Amino acid sequence: MVTPPRFLNLDLVLKSNSDLSALVAHLDQRVMVIAHQEFERQFLLVLELASEAPAQDAQWCTHQFLAIIDEFPDAMRALWQECTSRTFCYGFAGGCDDPALDATIPADMLLQIGRVGADIGITVYPHRPD
Repeated sequence: MVTPPRFLNLDLVLKSNSDLSALVAHLDQRVMVIAHQEFERQFLLVLELASEAPAQDAQWCTHQFLAIIDEFPDAMRALWQECTSRTFCYGFAGGCDDPALDATIPADMLLQIGRVGADIGITVYPHRPD
């Protein structure tokens, strides 16, 4: 079976000293909550886009999350700003066959990510035969 590398998903990972439940309630149908927990006096919230279709590509997912963040009302923007960490975590399957994967986040999108105060994380998952 051919297993080329591929983009899997984009997680938005937030850490805060404040409870992020209001943000979860606000985002409701637009995201899937992967994790929402308190650990060692820090709140962790991991989100993915809610969609029937699989993630299209890294740029599309980034654009969707940035649009959601841009639409935050003041109370949600305040919660966002209070986060001690905001990370766009890109997940890729490493694959074991050609062709190599080329994934680009354009400069203007990187500036938008920087403007919302987020970092970028990249996870490459090793190939695991079924």
